[in-house]
Amino acid sequence: MTLLIQPYEKSILRSMKSKHINTSLNSMLAAVNRGVGVKGFQKKCSMKDAIYAIASSWNTVTKDTVVHAWHNIWPATMFSDG
Repeated sequence: MTLLIQPYEKSILRSMKSKHINTSLNSMLAAVNRGVGVKGFQKKCSMKDAIYAIASSWNTVTKDTVVHAWHNIWPATMFSDG
């Protein structure tokens, strides 16, 4: 079963990861523009900041992404809101 599910989980994780990388790079660029620099940005980031960033990225994954990933395994997940 795991081999069946993993490819579809990857699409969800890919979406989340791309949003996380985009957010992280934008935050780093903003720090560089403020004169903090990359090293300063890295030193300032805490585990708490990382957890909040990942949670924020997870919250941006859309319902459509999740439903589409599961539809190939479990077609009954394709439902309408109406």
